[in-house]
Amino acid sequence: MPKYCVYCGNPLKESDKFCIICGKPILQGIPDKEKTKLKITPEDSSRINSKKNTITEFTDDDEFLEGESNSKKKIKKGKNREATEKPLPYEVKEQMILYIDYNDIQLNKQLLIDKLKELQKSLKDPKYEYDEEYKDTINVKLDAIKTLISEFKTKEDEIKGKMEEPFIVQRIQNDIETKIFQLKNLTKEYKLHNVDKDSFEKLRDKYKEEKESLEEERENLTSGIKLWIKELKLEKTEINSERNLNKGRFHAKELPNDAFKNKEKEFETRLKKIDVKIKTLEELVK
Repeated sequence: MPKYCVYCGNPLKESDKFCIICGKPILQGIPDKEKTKLKITPEDSSRINSKKNTITEFTDDDEFLEGESNSKKKIKKGKNREATEKPLPYEVKEQMILYIDYNDIQLNKQLLIDKLKELQKSLKDPKYEYDEEYKDTINVKLDAIKTLISEFKTKEDEIKGKMEEPFIVQRIQNDIETKIFQLKNLTKEYKLHNVDKDSFEKLRDKYKEEKESLEEERENLTSGIKLWIKELKLEKTEINSERNLNKGRFHAKELPNDAFKNKEKEFETRLKKIDVKIKTLEELVK
């Protein structure tokens, strides 16, 4: 008996009748009648050759090759587009930061307004009337919150003045819709014989070219924004990992309670800011 399988080279035992790796029978030791069964007959050879010819004929088919080529081109095109994702232009990113800051200020301002409403309930507390120290404490808190709200309002107006509205992606989308309308209207006018053929073809090509250029610009911007969103989500995942580690250290009694709570507040603030950014960016690409 051979020491190795003649088909796959797997080491064999004396008692093996089949290779445990490839499943092929071990010819030595098998009766001649069974060996004959395992031999390839002329008919089998003919069928195998027939199958080979069929495969050759199929792969030589022009339509099949063209379809495969087109499929590869599409895949390649997709890969290229993914590979050529570029960061956003500075001026666009600057505008997006303004939108993010604006939404962040609105969120903080609303939190302060809610806190102010809650604190104003203390004015109806009888203690406010007779306890001067309590009254002074409440008044100081009220003044501080009102000052912060006023500062946020000033900052909000300042940012609002710098923001370009609508955002560039929406502006481009509006321009694309305008081009679509122009193309439809041009076709309608041509069918009514209000535009000659030469003018129709020149204008049609012009509108189509402008529309395609706008679509490409929109695609590039949208791709850049989505790339930024991915980066923010990754950052969020990293912060959550740090937060879990912090919890683990606290449960292991490596961190005192106060240090743990302070760190938790820090994590919450960082995560809220990232959530505001992600939400703003997702709104801008709708």
